[in-house]
Amino acid sequence: MHAISARAHWVDSNVIHVKLAPGLFVNANLKYSLMDISKTLQPSGVTSLPVISSNGNWVSLSTANLNANEIAYLITRPLNLVVSDAQQNILDHTAIQYAGVLDQLFYYEGTDLGGHCNPSSCQIKLWAPTAQSVRVHFFTDSTSPVSQTFHCQRDSSGVWSLDLQSGFKNYYYLYEVQVYQPYTNRIEHHLVTDPYSLSLSLNGERSQLIDLNSAETKPSGWDYLQKPYLDSTKDSVIYELHLRDFSAQDPSTPAYAQGTYLAFAQQSQGTQHLKELAEAGLTHLHILPFNDFGSVNEVKSQWPIADTSPSSDLSRPQDQIGQVRAQDSYNWGYDPVHYFTPEGSYAVNGDGYERVREARQMIQSVNQMGLRVIQDVVFNHTYQNALEPYSVFDKIVPLYYYRLTEEGFTHTSSCCADTASEHRMMEKLMLESVLSWAKNYKLDGFRFDLMSFHSRSTVLKIRDELRALTLSEDGVDGSKMLIYGEGWTFGSFYDSHPDEAMTHENSFGSGIGFFNDRLRDAARGGTTNSSEKSDQGFATGLFFDFNQEPANRNTPVDLPSQRSKLLHLGDVIKVGLAGNLRDLTFRDHLGNAITGYSLRFRGQPVAYGAVAEESINYVSAHDGYPLWDAIQAKAPFFTWGRSPQTATSEDRQRMQQLLLALPLLGQSIPFIESGSELLRSKNGDQDSYNSGDFFNRIDWTGADNFWGEALPPAWKNQADWSFWEPRLRTQDLRASSQLILQTKEYFKALLRVRQSSALFKLNTPAEIANHLRFIDNDTKAEPGLIALYLDNTQESLLVFFNASREGRIFHHDLLKRSWQLHPLFDAQIDPALAEVQINSSMGGIWIPGRSTVILKGAGVKKR
Repeated sequence: MHAISARAHWVDSNVIHVKLAPGLFVNANLKYSLMDISKTLQPSGVTSLPVISSNGNWVSLSTANLNANEIAYLITRPLNLVVSDAQQNILDHTAIQYAGVLDQLFYYEGTDLGGHCNPSSCQIKLWAPTAQSVRVHFFTDSTSPVSQTFHCQRDSSGVWSLDLQSGFKNYYYLYEVQVYQPYTNRIEHHLVTDPYSLSLSLNGERSQLIDLNSAETKPSGWDYLQKPYLDSTKDSVIYELHLRDFSAQDPSTPAYAQGTYLAFAQQSQGTQHLKELAEAGLTHLHILPFNDFGSVNEVKSQWPIADTSPSSDLSRPQDQIGQVRAQDSYNWGYDPVHYFTPEGSYAVNGDGYERVREARQMIQSVNQMGLRVIQDVVFNHTYQNALEPYSVFDKIVPLYYYRLTEEGFTHTSSCCADTASEHRMMEKLMLESVLSWAKNYKLDGFRFDLMSFHSRSTVLKIRDELRALTLSEDGVDGSKMLIYGEGWTFGSFYDSHPDEAMTHENSFGSGIGFFNDRLRDAARGGTTNSSEKSDQGFATGLFFDFNQEPANRNTPVDLPSQRSKLLHLGDVIKVGLAGNLRDLTFRDHLGNAITGYSLRFRGQPVAYGAVAEESINYVSAHDGYPLWDAIQAKAPFFTWGRSPQTATSEDRQRMQQLLLALPLLGQSIPFIESGSELLRSKNGDQDSYNSGDFFNRIDWTGADNFWGEALPPAWKNQADWSFWEPRLRTQDLRASSQLILQTKEYFKALLRVRQSSALFKLNTPAEIANHLRFIDNDTKAEPGLIALYLDNTQESLLVFFNASREGRIFHHDLLKRSWQLHPLFDAQIDPALAEVQINSSMGGIWIPGRSTVILKGAGVKKR
């Protein structure tokens, strides 16, 4: 869409590298010049550049004869790099990528970009070193015509500033930036919002000057907000939630507040549920992106409503949603436009600073429930770029903020335009954005989307700045700040800088948490890819309850191979339960002493962390199928030779309970997808980011999980309809309210057990080696069984995970000691635990099928 040639790279004040056009090769007769193309192209150019070196069709040219003032002038011109022959015929010309020289000569050290007001004055600052001029247009409100216009003054860093009287507080404004635009190859006058906007009009059409310290932007009591107690980040348990999912379909939330920040301030079934989880031991609420994003219209009166009323035609709801999904109220929000401002569609009043106050009200209310708040942030791309309507960066400093190819095209490996955090001012924006959210909104952590699109050094700078925050100076305790993200090995930065990208393998010793997809996939089976939806894993029936499903992609069909795979998956899970530590040694199922790093899973090292907190252990997240749907795909369904042929809803619920127990009873920080404790279903939707409230709803009462109400949306799932439809129409696969509420109580009990003991919060390799041991391999390894022994001077714990459909006996000398079922996790929590029998004289225990058993004993005196 945006054709552009920008093959010249001004890497610093001394050098320009240029890639010649196809068919043109370096020779002694070629001449190179910088030319102002606002004038008729003339071969004399502006300034000739001597050749430093060449390699193939790349040439390095010297700009050492230009001083800083000359460069500052040239970059504001419609400049091209021109190649001509000895007869002064122009053979090639191209626009220039300025990132290198801008980072060297025009990096701005200050921390006051954007618009700011205090009781006595206001100030606006914009970094735009390639601009020829910047004016600011002011508006008295969000819809009125221009009230006043002022010219800004430029400093040596390319920052344009304007000082104003305090009377401009709450005015709206737009920049008019006059800049050479490579996308059109001419000087353009762009009206554009402030990338550092602290407040916006609806749909981000205008920025607003506000004072974040003024009373009108704060809920009552904001200045005295007390955080829920957290002794250590090791105590953290994270619950991931999308803001609309929380309340948009909750009839106990007042209609005006449904789907908004203010829903968290109501007395509702949803807030009651979160309070119960907090009382049981949940510590953090992770909210999907709630900074300003572009994929939802903030004018609510324009939202179309899909008719999703019950129908025997299971395709009807998704068809109705499909007709409005591009204009409706729902999106996950991974489409950032402005990085410092709350999203307006989540506000009751999204026009102006009210959205600021309402977002703060949400955070305050969640804190008052006993939960800290984590913000999901998306710095790897923006919603739009170039000259598209929601583009901001490219209209101010063209080609700078994005990662470009050698030819000047924008990389889009993240889905949209990839930002370039290796450029200093983009890195600065990331850093200042998270600091602004931490200090101005009193946030307690950040989850970084596609963290591997950034360098380790960038992420560590952010970590250090956040951890340095103090209550006395900044209003937030940085030592309790959680920082974690995705470390997948792909993308435009990883492709060119694999050793620098913040991936799992490059994260060792960083103190940053990374999602442990190894434990997730070993426990569930397959991956989150829909092509592997039916492949079974440790907790979903592999070997013990083979589904014989033709859709399987990576499950052996013979039981001996399944047995071997299940033993291997057990090893992978054990590494996760022990903190996913790179250098920790344990015995695998073959009896070999290996490290977590030397164990391989899908050809990759299993473990990567230096301490347990560097692993975020989870079994589901918003991406992919929720647990209940994953189990529906994997559990036996009309399987030949099985009795009954289809696994019951009780079977499936027990699989879900086993899956929930794994992250909560291991070392590392557990992460739970919202509604997992309520058997939440999305009806087989593999990617519900724009599937509307219907597919994403949660019933906090536990009355229903909505399974079987519709075929998943065609735009992502139609190829799988033949797989899902017979399952969705099978009423026996619906979860009863009794099963849902039993799972909720089971989950709360897991939280209580975890928070009751320091043995689930070990962190260093030494602590884990001294206090944790897997005992199931002490004799002969059994598939589908993990036995974990923990002890300190206060207590001993034995934890058994039995993935078998049937009960089993396990013997070990440790069982000859005195043990009892954990008082927080007994038959009142899981009726199957009434079957547990301990024979201390024989050193044996009977473990029910598909169960987690926790035994508690006396402490052990350490030498």
